[in-house]
Amino acid sequence: MDMTTADSLVGATLDHRYFIEGRIASGGMATVYVAHDLRLDRRVACKVMHASLAEDPTFVRRFINEAHSVARLSHPNVVQVYDQGTDQGHVYLAMEYVPGRTLRDLLSERGRLAPHAALKIMAPVLAALGAAHRAGMVHRDVKPENVLLTADGQVKVADFGLARLVESAQQAMTKTGTLMGTAAYLAPEQIERGTADARTDVYAAGIMLYELITGEQPHTGETPIAVAYQHVNVDVPRPSTVVPGIGPAVDVLVTKATERDPRYRPGDAAQYLAGMSEVMKDMPDDGGAAAATAPRVDAQAPAAPAGGNATLVVDLDDIAEPERRADDRPLERKHLLVLAGGAMAVAVLVFGWWLLIGRFETVPDVIGLDEETAADVLADSGLRMEVDDRGIFSDAADEGEVAGADPEVDDRIEPDGTVTVFLSRGPQTIAMPEVVGLSADDARDTLEGAGFSDIELEEASSEDEPVGAVVSSDPEPGSDADRAASVTLTLSTGFGAPDVEGRTEEEATQALRDRGLGVDIAQEPSDDVEAGRVISQDPGPGGNVGRGDAVTLTVSSGPDRIEVPDVTGLSVAAAQERLEELGLTVTVTAPLGGDRVAGFSPQGEVESGTEVELFVTPFGNGDDRGNGNNGNGNNGNGNGNGRGDDD
Repeated sequence: MDMTTADSLVGATLDHRYFIEGRIASGGMATVYVAHDLRLDRRVACKVMHASLAEDPTFVRRFINEAHSVARLSHPNVVQVYDQGTDQGHVYLAMEYVPGRTLRDLLSERGRLAPHAALKIMAPVLAALGAAHRAGMVHRDVKPENVLLTADGQVKVADFGLARLVESAQQAMTKTGTLMGTAAYLAPEQIERGTADARTDVYAAGIMLYELITGEQPHTGETPIAVAYQHVNVDVPRPSTVVPGIGPAVDVLVTKATERDPRYRPGDAAQYLAGMSEVMKDMPDDGGAAAATAPRVDAQAPAAPAGGNATLVVDLDDIAEPERRADDRPLERKHLLVLAGGAMAVAVLVFGWWLLIGRFETVPDVIGLDEETAADVLADSGLRMEVDDRGIFSDAADEGEVAGADPEVDDRIEPDGTVTVFLSRGPQTIAMPEVVGLSADDARDTLEGAGFSDIELEEASSEDEPVGAVVSSDPEPGSDADRAASVTLTLSTGFGAPDVEGRTEEEATQALRDRGLGVDIAQEPSDDVEAGRVISQDPGPGGNVGRGDAVTLTVSSGPDRIEVPDVTGLSVAAAQERLEELGLTVTVTAPLGGDRVAGFSPQGEVESGTEVELFVTPFGNGDDRGNGNNGNGNNGNGNGNGRGDDD
């Protein structure tokens, strides 16, 4: 643990959870600390990005997306990512703490490893890479510095998904040391076209295997450009040209993985591991090198990719530096009998070659052909074709064309054998489609139609889009998007409706339209709210609305108006009852007495509760009032036929 330089983070706590105990290492992208997880009471490694990177919002966004992807990769030979966060400008990853050293440290100490020991270490590395490739991930920076070795013999691969972040950051600032370390393992297609897939990881693994068994890198130079030039233009030599005695099978493992044309390499790390396992089964522990001691493996290396979930453990104490053997001296010719025996041996070898290899067909190059043409080409070679419906991403073949084959191009296959071809799904990285403003379902359909499958949804308030519509996407529309990575869509939850109650209809309408809302008007009488002002709104103040939604305003039409009915001629009691039923009050004016309404005031429309005055005219008394048909009442003074009592 590096404690020689003062570091402000040592002794600090990130996110109130990770107490930084000390610094482990520092690189061009980040500083790694050992920390104590206060919540789960365990030791973790915290990789804290340098401040210059943390200030770049694009980098931080991609960093978070990559962290989410890597966290889903669970494999015993992969350094697990537990958590990601930001705190006071520090962007960090919380990862599995792996005490021990790197494979680079082991190489620096031992110089080189015996072939069998090197393969025992490479097996768990390829198992980890194979799991990533099956999950659609590419490491992009396979090298001894990213392989961790524990004291109990576990092998773990670190920094999945972070190489792409370094590439984007280096566009703004290139650090020679970082580039040099990467250049030693870069595949030609990464240098020429900037593309990377599972086969670029296989290339880097082949370079690393070469370095483990020879103690040196195949391509070196004074500048990164010089190294890159050799990767593009010079084949990686066979390890046996550097260390005599290395068997041809090991040579093939290196040269096959480091073919400059990616079409001729194993398709992914799982295929490479399967071939390596076959070599290891038939290989003596010293791999053909004199006095080489092989490591002890506590968990058997898998014979096929399906075994990749087993933890592969290597006893590093058993890895001894192989003794360099002197160059073999030329054999001396002794007599003709030896020559004759040699000739017979050659004949036997030729026959064996034909029996084992020569009778096999070579898989023709069908990469870039359409499905029908590829079938014809294979048929011409006596082979059958089967299409894997899953397809693969490819920058080398257009969508629908053949992008890969199993067995691979130029591999040997029995006559009438079947070649499985993988059709291209197009490039892995495309321009992010424009989905802002679409509904969640329409946005998902658009993205799935473009080849994205991992789509995550988030919500946020917004005045710019309707409720449920996409407010933003990550990656942003038009930016480079990895179709194998996740896409995050942020959906609008709307916003709180403004409070316009009590305002005039005109003021309220303008305020709502300024916020992108529609307005519906309903009128209602009110004794309390002035005519023309808003009584209530729906949704109410603060209620959830989205852009384009309509808010209904109930506007006062003033107090309720009542049409006073004509009660002339009714009895006072009947007139009073009828008016009071309508919400009016009644007063009676009868200066001369009587029981019949001769008139009333006011007339027409009045407000509820208005007082209506009844004017009463006297009529005859007794029988004269009771019988409107008699000419004269018995005792009455009035006119008996003036009006009968209709009520």
